[in-house]
Amino acid sequence: AQAGVVAITDDGHCVQNNELMRRAVEYARMVGVPVLDHCQDYNLVGNGVVHEGYWSTLLGLPGWPAAGEEAIVARNILLAELCDHHIHCQHISAAGSVRLLREARARGVKISGEVCPHHIALTDEAIQDFDTNYKMNPPLRTQDDVAALFSGMADGTLDILASDHAPHAKFEKEVEFDQAPFGILGLETELGVFLDLLVHKNKSIGLPRLIEMFTVNPARLLQLPAGTLSPGAAADVTLINPDLEWTVDVDQFESLSSNTPFDGWKLKGRAVHTIVGGKTVWSLSRGF
Repeated sequence: AQAGVVAITDDGHCVQNNELMRRAVEYARMVGVPVLDHCQDYNLVGNGVVHEGYWSTLLGLPGWPAAGEEAIVARNILLAELCDHHIHCQHISAAGSVRLLREARARGVKISGEVCPHHIALTDEAIQDFDTNYKMNPPLRTQDDVAALFSGMADGTLDILASDHAPHAKFEKEVEFDQAPFGILGLETELGVFLDLLVHKNKSIGLPRLIEMFTVNPARLLQLPAGTLSPGAAADVTLINPDLEWTVDVDQFESLSSNTPFDGWKLKGRAVHTIVGGKTVWSLSRGF
């Protein structure tokens, strides 16, 4: 922690050995940093590439059951309680995970979770054309799961918004569905999707709460003096026009990659100006 480490994570490769994970959490507590975990039980997930259900069966694709996430969320709750230390569950996608987190947080367990835009904007129905831009980990799930995520954000069970940004070259995605890498671009559409769905259409949360989930809450999790406009805070600011209507155009992306399922989507709300350390580094009108 003295060297500047703000968290410990498995970086997408979930620790399967519970004893090893326990020791990692205990050591993280000793140095005062949270543990961030990608929740995936490999014994349940196997070679799954899409949500296990109607569409996986119809399309003949290996299924990735919701229980493969929920089992690790339950494990993490037990370890957070045992070790009395904070574990953050990344990119929650399943209704059962939301229920487990809600119950644990009500008991005061040091556990939290985050949501990615694609898991509330899309369902596994989107995979029926075998478009690999709809392949992500965890996978798109059902409408019931989407509803649970909205509910979890509305009541504070899920209190951080994340992108799970995963750019890939076009040739990497232009292969058979089960051979393509997981992941999509997130950074350039994340804010627009969340604003459009959470604030404008579903009205699950207000704009102040959305900003809190992007800024204050992640900073608090990582114990960083950031995410506020208080005197003396770093002048790292993103200016937002919450009512700006725009169409996602992958050809206009700053990224060299184009693997997004949102190309052509009409959204309401967008970042228009970015300031880092008091200096403008990007604007919608001029770019970088």
